Amino acid sequence: MPIDDHDRQPSFPAPALTGARAFCLAALAACALARAACAQNSADITLVSEYSVRGVSLGPQPALQLRVDHDAEGGWYAGAFASPVTLYGHRQGQLIVYGGRALPLTSGLSWDAGISRTIFLRNDHADYHEFYAGLALERASARLSYAPTYYGAGRTAYLDLNGGIPLTERASLALHAGLLRTFGTYYHEARDRTDLRATLAFDTGDWRLQAGWQTLVNAADTEIPHARALVAGISRRF
Repeated sequence: MPIDDHDRQPSFPAPALTGARAFCLAALAACALARAACAQNSADITLVSEYSVRGVSLGPQPALQLRVDHDAEGGWYAGAFASPVTLYGHRQGQLIVYGGRALPLTSGLSWDAGISRTIFLRNDHADYHEFYAGLALERASARLSYAPTYYGAGRTAYLDLNGGIPLTERASLALHAGLLRTFGTYYHEARDRTDLRATLAFDTGDWRLQAGWQTLVNAADTEIPHARALVAGISRRF
């Protein structure tokens, strides 16, 4: 997943998929407004220094990731994301498939809703669905996701807040805050937690360079692998 993983899953990974996207937030909002008028396919390959979702590390090694998207007429879309991960001590593959619909409400506001399925190739008991809905402005977005069995455990809800600030014609700053809320009998040590991230991005043609800082706060879970504070990546869009 790209570092600024406004993933349709999810956040990316996000996960989110997916959880989940994963490029700059201003472009995401513009794309949502345009989906009703066009049908197209796109893909991107990303190399990240560490794959993390919602402040949690899914592998300390660099990861090469692939995302494929199809945007159809009427605002409908579908896509898939694949990445190597480390989960429960097993190095394996992760696949996230998702679909939904996004349409404009006004000239500057759009809505988006859908469902994602996260699959782990060696730990299928951790597979889960996530339902999501959100609103997007030109430079900001908010999304609420609900998972009945997050990583095969209990119910969770995740609030995903994002903002984008253009710095130059090619450079931008993406800001993210997320709150994960656990319900019922999620893991016995699990607590609500918050993840924060700031990412600088530079675009040149079909390439994007990213470098960011992230942190996980209010996380009492002793077994959660926290993501490293500094992360970097490079993406190529097709």
